[in-house]
Amino acid sequence: MNSYRAAVLVVASALLALSASEASACSCKEVSTKESFASSDLVVRGRMKLVTYGVEMPGGGSDGETIRMTRGEFEIQKVLKGTFKGKNLSMYTGSGMGDCGRLGEFIASAYNYSDKKFVVEFGLSKAEHAGETLYFTSIC
Repeated sequence: MNSYRAAVLVVASALLALSASEASACSCKEVSTKESFASSDLVVRGRMKLVTYGVEMPGGGSDGETIRMTRGEFEIQKVLKGTFKGKNLSMYTGSGMGDCGRLGEFIASAYNYSDKKFVVEFGLSKAEHAGETLYFTSIC
């Protein structure tokens, strides 16, 4: 089991390094916690159960191009803003390459899932597509 954790840590570190090298392409203004909270449709606290990298987004791009993102399966402990019925939430973030995603936080959260004390908060924006509500987060 320890070799598995070590392998996950190495992969997570590599992905963080790759996304950090592309971070210069993301030019977002710094936003305070208060501003981020105010601009979010939904703010949740809990633990990330699973992260899937390279998920095809429902609906894709406007020109038919496939859009790939990272999906996190999040276990909600508390809703701090907005309303959400249920205990589990699928949320999406960028997959790196300068798209202002929060891939590193998703991976770190999932890696620490077994630690009940490791709780994170995410501010999310929502979008409707084909009658389904999708939730997104970014560093912008």
